[in-house]
Amino acid sequence: MKNPALVVLGAALGVAHLTAITKHHREARHLELVKLHTELIRDTAADQRFTQITNSGRFTDLDEDTRAQYMNANRWVSLWSVMLRSRFLTPSSMREVAEEFMESPVGRAFWELARNHRRITARDRHDERFNSLMNGAYAEVCHVSAAV
Repeated sequence: MKNPALVVLGAALGVAHLTAITKHHREARHLELVKLHTELIRDTAADQRFTQITNSGRFTDLDEDTRAQYMNANRWVSLWSVMLRSRFLTPSSMREVAEEFMESPVGRAFWELARNHRRITARDRHDERFNSLMNGAYAEVCHVSAAV
């Protein structure tokens, strides 16, 4: 007869393995979607015929140069989010990057326009933490700017 402790241990290890595989698969799917999103933004920015979707709603009043700058800012922000998720950046390093980004008038203006949308579309705690980090950097830079 099998030792009950070994059966329980084996079952626990099996569950842990399945959980890890599931998480890895979910992250791989997310990274593939980020890649597709990045390619879409690149292609849209490269061809004026594809910009109709970015010329509507809150972007209607933006001139072409500003729209292009915001699309570029979105690409950077999306990349930094993936870098943080993949642990290529630490939270403290990302905070420094975010503060530097927010020091740019384009960065601040983009975040003012995009942050609510990014909050609404956050898919998990990582996205929420990333948005919180970006909001903190935004608030810090705006507070310093207002004090000067």
